[in-house]
Amino acid sequence: MNQYPFISVIMPVYNGEKRIPKCLGSIKKQSYPQDKIEIIIVDDDSTDNTVQIAKEQFGAKIVRNGTHDPERGKSIGIEHAAGEYLFFIDDDNILTHRTWLENLVCAVVEEHCVGGQAAWFAYRQKSSLPDKYMALYGCGDPAVFYLRRRDHMMKTEKTWHLGGEVLRQTKKYFKIKFDSKSLPTIGSQGFLIKKEYVHLIKWQPFFYHIDSNLELIKQGYDNYIIMKDTVVHNHSVNYKDFMAKIKRNAAQLGRDDQYRTYSYDLTLPKMIRLGLTLGTMLIPFVDSIRGFIKFPTPAWFLHPIVCFRVALAYTGNVLKNSGAVKKIK
Repeated sequence: MNQYPFISVIMPVYNGEKRIPKCLGSIKKQSYPQDKIEIIIVDDDSTDNTVQIAKEQFGAKIVRNGTHDPERGKSIGIEHAAGEYLFFIDDDNILTHRTWLENLVCAVVEEHCVGGQAAWFAYRQKSSLPDKYMALYGCGDPAVFYLRRRDHMMKTEKTWHLGGEVLRQTKKYFKIKFDSKSLPTIGSQGFLIKKEYVHLIKWQPFFYHIDSNLELIKQGYDNYIIMKDTVVHNHSVNYKDFMAKIKRNAAQLGRDDQYRTYSYDLTLPKMIRLGLTLGTMLIPFVDSIRGFIKFPTPAWFLHPIVCFRVALAYTGNVLKNSGAVKKIK
């Protein structure tokens, strides 16, 4: 690129003092010109040293959320963003090398795309078992996995087949034309988007990344970049933490339903089939064996257990929120 566009990094945070140094540190190490990057921390009334660390060590701009809703936090971040492009990242993400951001921005700009993200979660030996599991399967929710809506590829996958049409492929990225019927859950864990596109859709008072991209695609803005790259997702420190977050996501299903437009098109037969797949654990166990054969690691076999627990969590939530059965995330 002859000129680097200005980028606003938007990060909703609550009590992230243990995670934020590595995340922001990876941004500060980028080859992308630092004078073309602003970091906006949308703090949700943290009670630890999150604000001090972000401001004093990394020069971040601090704005307040206070609603304990990260989607509201993203919207507040957009309000304060001066960048031509917005980069949404969570405090548990780490960019894996110094040209990560530059490669993504160059691809999105040169291909005239709406935005883009990495294709894989980074698999690291030092990661927790749940984080290894997520990197292997390309998601943390097996319901999304079996509904074929995950937005990251499995560790064993090399070619994009998660929805849309591959318009172009280079050594560094896939250029994808998405459609509204098979749109994967893109838009988080290190997602770049041009701000002018965000202003074409409803982004206040909540910015839901999947729904926002769906609205753009329906308007004809449907070309995206998927980088042949990885992003670290330090999601959970252990199995207990992982399941707590699964239950939290299930609890949000009914709460946010009135604001959401993205649908998994779950008919009753599809719901029954999904429930049997997750609850009986047979298909998940077979998938674990298939994965283990390709890339031997015990983390594959967390899958049947997670599937069963997710089936219980979503079943309980559906019983409490019978009007929200169209959405699983």
